[in-house]
Amino acid sequence: MSSISSLLLLFITCLCVKVDTFSRFPVGALFNHETNSRSEEVFRVLSSLDTSKPFQGRILHPNVINSLSVSQELCSDTSENKGIVALIDVRPTNGICDITCLLCNKLHISHLSVAWEIPDTSDQDEFSFFYHPPSELISKAYATLIKELEWDRFTFFYEDDGSFVRLQEVINSWPYNNERIQFEKLEPDGDNRKTFKNVFGVLRISYHLIDCDVNNIQKYMKEIVSVNNSTQYQSFILTALDSYLIKLDDISQLRANVSTLHLTKSNEPIWRDFGIDTAEMPVLIETALTADALNHFEKAIRTMRQENMMEYVDPPEICFAENKAAYKEKAWIHGEALKEVLLQTTFRGTTGNITFDENGKRTNFTLYYSKLDKESQFVHVGTWDSKTDSFLTINNAVTDRSKAITSDSVVRVAMKVGMPYFDVEEANGTIIQKGYAVDLIDAIFKHIRQQKGYGDIKHEIYKTNANSAGNPIAGTKKWDGLIGEVLELNAEMAISDITITSERSAVVEFSMPFMSLGISMLVRERDPQQPDMFSFIKPLALDVWLYLATAYIIVSFVLLICARMSQGDWVNPHPCNQHPENLQNIWSLYNCMWLTVGAIMTQGCDILPRAAGSRWVTGMWWFFALIVTASYTANMSTFLSNSRRDNEIKDVKELSEQNEVSYGVLINGSTYNFFENSNDSVYQKIWTVMKSAKPTVFTNNNDEGRDRVVRSKGNYVFFMESTAIEYYMQRNCDLKMVGSKLDSKDYGIALHKNSPYKRLVDNAILALQETGDLLSLKKKWWESDVKEGNCEKSTNEAEDNGSLQMKNTSGIFLVLGFGGILGFFVAIIDFLLHARQISVKEKVTFKEALLSEWRASLDPRVLHKPAAPPRSAPPSVTPSPRRERSQSRAVSVLRAATSFINFDEIY
Repeated sequence: MSSISSLLLLFITCLCVKVDTFSRFPVGALFNHETNSRSEEVFRVLSSLDTSKPFQGRILHPNVINSLSVSQELCSDTSENKGIVALIDVRPTNGICDITCLLCNKLHISHLSVAWEIPDTSDQDEFSFFYHPPSELISKAYATLIKELEWDRFTFFYEDDGSFVRLQEVINSWPYNNERIQFEKLEPDGDNRKTFKNVFGVLRISYHLIDCDVNNIQKYMKEIVSVNNSTQYQSFILTALDSYLIKLDDISQLRANVSTLHLTKSNEPIWRDFGIDTAEMPVLIETALTADALNHFEKAIRTMRQENMMEYVDPPEICFAENKAAYKEKAWIHGEALKEVLLQTTFRGTTGNITFDENGKRTNFTLYYSKLDKESQFVHVGTWDSKTDSFLTINNAVTDRSKAITSDSVVRVAMKVGMPYFDVEEANGTIIQKGYAVDLIDAIFKHIRQQKGYGDIKHEIYKTNANSAGNPIAGTKKWDGLIGEVLELNAEMAISDITITSERSAVVEFSMPFMSLGISMLVRERDPQQPDMFSFIKPLALDVWLYLATAYIIVSFVLLICARMSQGDWVNPHPCNQHPENLQNIWSLYNCMWLTVGAIMTQGCDILPRAAGSRWVTGMWWFFALIVTASYTANMSTFLSNSRRDNEIKDVKELSEQNEVSYGVLINGSTYNFFENSNDSVYQKIWTVMKSAKPTVFTNNNDEGRDRVVRSKGNYVFFMESTAIEYYMQRNCDLKMVGSKLDSKDYGIALHKNSPYKRLVDNAILALQETGDLLSLKKKWWESDVKEGNCEKSTNEAEDNGSLQMKNTSGIFLVLGFGGILGFFVAIIDFLLHARQISVKEKVTFKEALLSEWRASLDPRVLHKPAAPPRSAPPSVTPSPRRERSQSRAVSVLRAATSFINFDEIY
């Protein structure tokens, strides 16, 4: 009896176990050699954790790889009443619904995919559920992140063509007016250092997006630091959702900004409930999605049981059928119901909210935003919401790694030789660096060291061989000059007369301006003209003066002839005598010339003609004298004004309208580019003339342009920055700045893109500006007591207030003196002739007559003198015959001359 009871009890127990087994829904999990072993472990733990679960898990691990072989092996695994109602497909399928996926959909077996899928799904995938967030939303999140980080250009690193599908939104949303995306393929098993070197060194791109397998990230980062020792100026976004779990602290040289998005957190407490230690081995997204898929399936099954939606029916085997009708006949009867429940069931899993749209795709999920901190650990700093497509920052304490300045940081500052900015001298074996840029950078770092946390920062000045601020090298993407030094990572910053331009700002970052300026013209003062003492002659040309003198003589003779011929000019010398024996004519040649010269001198005359003919001649001469005098006065005024006025170029328009003075600029400099790219007609004309000038008017540096201006003696104009002109003017009195500034520009300090020093340098410059130190530094290096050239001109010019100077009027005094001396000699001759006449007339000696006239004429107290001098002895009665002949001959000549000139009758 006891044996029969035991057998009966055993049979009942087995029956109960069989019934319980049939009531549990079988779910399979498909793994292969590419899946993570932790995912299989988690599935096993969750399946066996509680025997009361409404499902039983089966691990399917085919030993084949290709899709067809996998489906055939899956057929054998689900045959003989070993079917499954759902398949959790953990395999990486590269976004493709393969044969296994298609078979599950045809047989109404829920296909729970963990891998990412392509954005577009077909009607054949209606029983597929994608627990991995849709690639289009992930791509959208990275596109938004790139926009948040304000990237202006970036490199897209990829391993396979699937990246263009997964990150399609990143490519499509990139603005068309930005620089194009640089696509570079990485070889997981190859050497990529050449690729990285080209991107960092040649293309000079600082922003990069890397879409690769998470296991290859360390390899790529090591290759990056091997070719770029200044990674602090680089920024990377890692698109693999497991990137935040990578340990990068062993790559000490990596100082780049590294960001990533992820769906899970490494310290979720639920893993401890499952008995899984995440400290030794972090949980990957594949494992988390496997657990979420199984737990979500469990919740759906429980919902179906609670609502008594179905009774368990064995699912079909997952095998090929002969035709479409055969698939419909074999399809699991409760597949539709399970699909609807799965779509409607929401669940909070390790990857966030599990909700699906009508296509079985995840919706309403959140991505975590993490950045690499100073200790090379990823720190959660924000979240991205798929519903709003926006980032929410929750941790502002984590700064960019590139902005992290260590206590032992030594900042290299590049400078080029050229005063007043930088120069090097050697005195007693000691190298001395001096200049405005040296003092400015010292003042900047002095201010930085006063800030909290930057007390130990150091800087060193790096002398370069550059002779320019920096220009693109034709045919390459490299730059020369100071900009090239910064881009080649030889220095953290560069300072000199570097003009901030859009072209330079595209490759480097500039500090706030420390000096404002504009383009102006440097010219040399023309050598002062030697004073012309006969400048009063200049208003009329030499031939005019000759014609005027000729006309004066001719008119005087014509007037003399007319006056002699006209009876009206013969008058009664004694008006009281009505019947005079003789008539008198006062118009001698002397008086005619006196009248004409008085008219031309606008002084008039005390005698005037009486006859009509002589008056007409005199009137015409007065009219002529009026025109000549007025013309001379007007020309004299204009001449004096022009002599005071500077005949040099006044502005750029006047310069462009002449062809006597040449002009040039520094080749390939910012001023050169200003004229080359200007749309102004005047500047375009100047550019055309400069470009076609032979020999060339361009110079290699500013000093060469200055020397050319000095040598030209006013026949060459050099366009350059106003600050440089001011510096040269302080040292050479012959140089000056002409015209207003053609534009407005600034000098700034060139730094790397994303430089950690920019904010510190900007604050320091602003502080120096507020305290007036910038102005003091400029005065120190611009003003100088040692000057060249003609520095006395300023004193002379200051005395010239527009009045006529002695150096220009000395000729007038010379004429006056010469005329006075000539008149004096004429008076002497007249005095001697008069004395001779007296001696002959009064029969006295010439000496007696001369002494008598001398005493009588030169005594200012005596207003009268005797008509004849007193005789000292009786005259000789019998003069010699020879003396009588000589006297009569002299008297005849004197009478003839007196008769013509009529000296005795001057009125």
